Amino acid sequence: MRLQLMGNERYQNGFRLTLHKDVVDLPRSWRSGRVIFVNSMSDLFHRDVPLEFIQQVFQTMRDCPQHTFQILTKRSDRLRQLAAQFDWPPNVWMGVSVEDARALSRVDDLRVSAG
Repeated sequence: MRLQLMGNERYQNGFRLTLHKDVVDLPRSWRSGRVIFVNSMSDLFHRDVPLEFIQQVFQTMRDCPQHTFQILTKRSDRLRQLAAQFDWPPNVWMGVSVEDARALSRVDDLRVSAG
C-alpha cells in the first residue's frame, strides 16, 4: 500500500497479481555479477502466474550465469509440481518461507523439488 501511495508504477494495482514482463530480461544488461532477489514482493509460484512466464524467468536466469538469483516461495506445493519442468541452473538459490511449525512441510516440498 505504501509503495502504491508513493506513486511507484509497479504497484499501481496494489498487490493484485501483475506480470512485469518488461523486467524479465533486465539482468541480461548487467555485466557485473549481482545477487537478484526474484519477486521480492510477490511469488513466482503463485497459482495464477502462467507456466510460460516462469519458463521465461528461468531462461533469463540460465542465460545470466554471472548473477545469483534468489527465489523464495510460500507456494511449495506448486514448486514441487512444476520443478521437473525446469532446467535448474546452479546460479539459482531456491528457498521456501517457513514462518512457524505449521509450514514445515514446505521444507519437504523443497527437498523433493531439488531432487
